Amino acid sequence: MNVGLYSGAAGMRVGQDYQDMVTENLALQTVPGYRQSLPVFSTDTTQTDTGSPTKSGNPAAIQMTRVTDFSQGPIEPSTSPYHVAIEGKAFFQVRELNGSTSYTRNGSFSVSPEGQLVTTDGASVLGSGGSALTLPPATASQATISADGTISIGGASVGKLDFAYFANPSASLQSSSFGRFSEIKQGEAQDGLAPGDQVMSSSLEGSNGNPVQQMADMLQAVRLYEANQKSIQAVDDNTNQLITTVGAHAPS
Repeated sequence: MNVGLYSGAAGMRVGQDYQDMVTENLALQTVPGYRQSLPVFSTDTTQTDTGSPTKSGNPAAIQMTRVTDFSQGPIEPSTSPYHVAIEGKAFFQVRELNGSTSYTRNGSFSVSPEGQLVTTDGASVLGSGGSALTLPPATASQATISADGTISIGGASVGKLDFAYFANPSASLQSSSFGRFSEIKQGEAQDGLAPGDQVMSSSLEGSNGNPVQQMADMLQAVRLYEANQKSIQAVDDNTNQLITTVGAHAPS
C-alpha cells in the first residue's frame, strides 16, 4: 500500500468536506439565528483512508468533523411585533409537524389565520406549559412582547413564550431541519431563560457567521484540495519513474 496516495486522497476528501461546510454557512447566512458550523481537523491514528482497521493506523491521513458554534449573533431591529430575539443562551421551543419538540434561535414568527404563533415554515411556537401559543385573531396585531417573553394585548397577558437552555449545547443538541436543533439525549433541557438572558421584541438575531471569514475559509478549502491533489500527482509520477528505471535495468 502506498501511504502517500491514501494520505493525499484523505486530504482531498477533507478539502471537499470543508468547502461543502463553508458553502452551507454562506447559503444560510441570511437565516435569522443561524448557528454556523466550524471545522475540527485531526489525524486518523486507527484506520487508513479506506476505512480498514490497521495495527498502527495512518497518522498522516487527515480527517474533519463539524462542530456547531453557539455564540451570540448580532441583533438588529425589525418592524414586526412578532419578531423576537434572545440575548443570551436560551432557545425558543417549537412543536414540529410530527409532534416532536425542536429548539431554535430564529425568532421570525408570525400569526396564522387561526391566531397561532408560528415559524416561517408553519411549525407551532410553544408557550408556557408546552402548548401552542394562540392569540385572539381580531386583536393579534396589537400584541406586545416583554423582556421575559410575556405576550400582552391591551395590557392584559394572553400567553408567554416557552424557552429552554442547555448547560452544554454542543453536547446536548444536534442539527435538525430549518436550522433548528433537537436533543441528543432527552431530559437535558432546562426550562426558561438562562440567568442574564433578555428577550427583545421587534428584533431579529442574525447568523453568528462572518461572510468575509467564510470567503477566506473557502479559499483555504480550495488550496487544501489542490495541495493534496498535487501530492497524489507527485506520488504517481515518482512511482512511474521508479517502474521505468527498474524496468530499464531489468536483466534480460
